[in-house]
Amino acid sequence: MTEPDVDFDGILERYRRDGFVVLPALIPDQLLQEIRRALPALLAEDGPQRFFEQDGSTVRAVYGLHRKDAPWRTVSEETLLPRAARTLLGGDMYVYQWKINPKAANTGDRWEWHRDFTFWQREDGMPAPDALTAAVFLDEVTEENGPLQLIPGSHAVATRYETAEEQRADSASRADDNWSAIVSANLSHSIPPAVAEELAEEHGVHRATGPAGTVVLFSSNIVHGSSPNRSGQPRTLALISYNTVGNAPAEWANPRPEFFLNHDATALDVRS
Repeated sequence: MTEPDVDFDGILERYRRDGFVVLPALIPDQLLQEIRRALPALLAEDGPQRFFEQDGSTVRAVYGLHRKDAPWRTVSEETLLPRAARTLLGGDMYVYQWKINPKAANTGDRWEWHRDFTFWQREDGMPAPDALTAAVFLDEVTEENGPLQLIPGSHAVATRYETAEEQRADSASRADDNWSAIVSANLSHSIPPAVAEELAEEHGVHRATGPAGTVVLFSSNIVHGSSPNRSGQPRTLALISYNTVGNAPAEWANPRPEFFLNHDATALDVRS
């Protein structure tokens, strides 16, 4: 199958400026359909990696796909995705986190404004925001079904983060099995609404819409979120996060479980 023609130099310039870049399908259609067929079984799989909306029955997120084989490993390691990610990160990297966010029709709730790096720094001890996420649309995404919203340029806006000692104290104080606050509609490390509104007024908001297969690569430091799905159509995103090898978190006394993040920082063999 002929690969899409991607101007990697061009996407790097846009990524540095905006903190994200939207690309056409980087996943072969046959693989995309294979993932869609495998999705119901994945969402039905019981375990601590699965989280629900406030109704207790609608799946909100499923983590830990870096531990699974094809088609999940194929899409994250053997397509143009890792090549594009390595171009933007500028060095060796690995799959840090791999999850599905299935925003169900009519019931899928919001994701508050946040930065991924805030979570990864405070919960895992990631040293710097040298990571990004590739969001692959598994459904058509419209203005009505809760699209990913990003504030262009917010990745470059300075924000105060806690010291390492404060982060460790915060992490050590949580209950080992109380993970809902970092996945629920009321995120534990969200951006205050007033701050997000100020950023949005200054920089604008990009609503990422498009057909299934569309890819959005965005910085771990960009402010983003999404509104509830009030339509009759689902909005499922595959979210594969890549981290540079040198930016892997140091060992902590209380690390998050392996289903949340990959504890193996071995570099991917990315084809040129």
